[in-house]
Amino acid sequence: MKGYLLRLTEPIINKEDRINWVKRENIHITMNFLGDTDPDVIETQAEAIQKVVNLYPPFKLGTTDSGVFPHANEPRVLWVATAPYDNTLVEFKRTLDKELIQLGYHLDKRPFQPHITLGRVKSISRKSTFIHEFLSAEVREMNFEVEELIWYQSTLTPSGASYKALKKFKFNTGGQ
Repeated sequence: MKGYLLRLTEPIINKEDRINWVKRENIHITMNFLGDTDPDVIETQAEAIQKVVNLYPPFKLGTTDSGVFPHANEPRVLWVATAPYDNTLVEFKRTLDKELIQLGYHLDKRPFQPHITLGRVKSISRKSTFIHEFLSAEVREMNFEVEELIWYQSTLTPSGASYKALKKFKFNTGGQ
């Protein structure tokens, strides 16, 4: 699926555009951006997050269509939407957010829109044509199972974001 998502943009790539395309290994769905975290509290907070993750089984998502943030006239983020097959993602997100707030994090107030970021726009030479082609691209519905939550440390660089996994949390499969 990651390869497909990267190939989705190939027909519209123009070398004059300044877009930081997400590398294959960095494709993910962001649940929350936590900001700076004291390294001394990560272990304790990871235990609290694991308790939340343990309450939920793996769940299915599917790709739907393409989009841009904040809007087509001023594109900054190019993405593919994901949609849940049941309420597990919504319930998990709500429970996770409550726990993160109790841990002292200030979360984004905007409504959660699950998506996979494909690129971050610096500038586009032919904006209206590019956005039309990107938003018109047929996104094949692909189903996938979410089996784990990963707490990443992200570092923004001129060539794009760099990610380091701090903790991995497996969803509850019902086994030991």
